Amino acid sequence: MNFTQLTVFREVMESGSISQTAKKLGRTQPAISLAIRNLERSLGLSLFERRGRRLVPVPEAQYLLAEATMVLDRLSTV
Repeated sequence: MNFTQLTVFREVMESGSISQTAKKLGRTQPAISLAIRNLERSLGLSLFERRGRRLVPVPEAQYLLAEATMVLDRLSTV
């Protein structure tokens, strides 16, 4: 798990969209998808259910969002 993955994860959780996250962060959609996939792989769990083109967060994603937000907020003050 790294800073980029947490940033991407938080943005996907807030927007609910890979494409909106890509636009906001100035990255490609495949790069955003890869960051989420690598984060899920490093955690050993799925953070989203894929329903068509929509990503629906699983309960564990809500917990990770709270933790990731605290970490990212602390890093931004440094």
